[in-house]
Amino acid sequence: MIQPTSVHETIAGIAEPLGGTVGVAARNLASGATVHIAADEPYPMASCFKIPVMVEVMRQVDAGRLRLDDRVTLTEADKSPGSTLIHCHEGLRPSVRDLLYLMITLSDNTATDMLWRLAGLGSVNETMRELGLPDIDCFWPNREYYLIECGAGEEWVDLSGAETVARWRDLEARGEHEDALARILQENARLTGSGFLRLYERRWGRDESRSFEDAFVVDQALDNKGTPRQMAELLAMIAQNRCATGPSCRLMIEIMAHQEWREKIPAGLPDGVFVANKTGGVSGTSNDAAIVCTPDGAPLVMVVFWKGLSREATAAAPDAIAAIARVLYECLGAPA
Repeated sequence: MIQPTSVHETIAGIAEPLGGTVGVAARNLASGATVHIAADEPYPMASCFKIPVMVEVMRQVDAGRLRLDDRVTLTEADKSPGSTLIHCHEGLRPSVRDLLYLMITLSDNTATDMLWRLAGLGSVNETMRELGLPDIDCFWPNREYYLIECGAGEEWVDLSGAETVARWRDLEARGEHEDALARILQENARLTGSGFLRLYERRWGRDESRSFEDAFVVDQALDNKGTPRQMAELLAMIAQNRCATGPSCRLMIEIMAHQEWREKIPAGLPDGVFVANKTGGVSGTSNDAAIVCTPDGAPLVMVVFWKGLSREATAAAPDAIAAIARVLYECLGAPA
């Protein structure tokens, strides 16, 4: 077993060749043993922000404001890139439960926005504050974010990444940023899913190969932010039934356990280890957040957030995150 005194050096050796900044927060929920590395810095959460959205939806189910079998009607105005639902016909009526599975297991951006708007856009941050997790900041729905990043509004057209960030910062400073989101939605109210995909491909290329530097500047500056420490605490709350009822927390773990993207934390752990995880990635960022249970029943939470990566390092990061997960497992959870 790797000793806690050497785990920081071991992880640094894995991370150093890739550059950027890696943040780690891991805890054995039985023993209380922890590993923290740059765990209080803010990082772009990428799709890991969908965990707080899931928590808020399940809390509203517990409160009776939503039901898992409620049907939600898909419209063209819901659709965003990074989604299976973007290809589905308007009028499809998935259930809240369906949308939760799509949001977490396939990281469907349209499903995420449908759930988030159903719960109320401000509700996720309100709940994070209530839970004592103010460093988890979920502000941007996917549709608004991609519209601005693609330059799909009058005040955003033909801007570079740096100019987009500067424009947004100016709007924030003047308290006009929420109005800007409303404007870009209104300007694109008739934009269909297929039209959005064409817009996205013109901006970034069909394989997202163009303008990594532009996307990097926007994503690193503006993406929803969170710290590894507070994301790990949120996972601990799910694992210990502290953020919702027992049945709701168990369902959240069940959904995460069906995650399709298993190349990061799960790939680093031995066979027979239970993993429920949610990955995330944007330009220059690669993340994973997981609840882990060892064969002897020891519960762990692990979060690895990585920012400031080059294009090549972003591609290599999943293997490095898997290696870091193995180090954390050997330090905190491996049977003696």
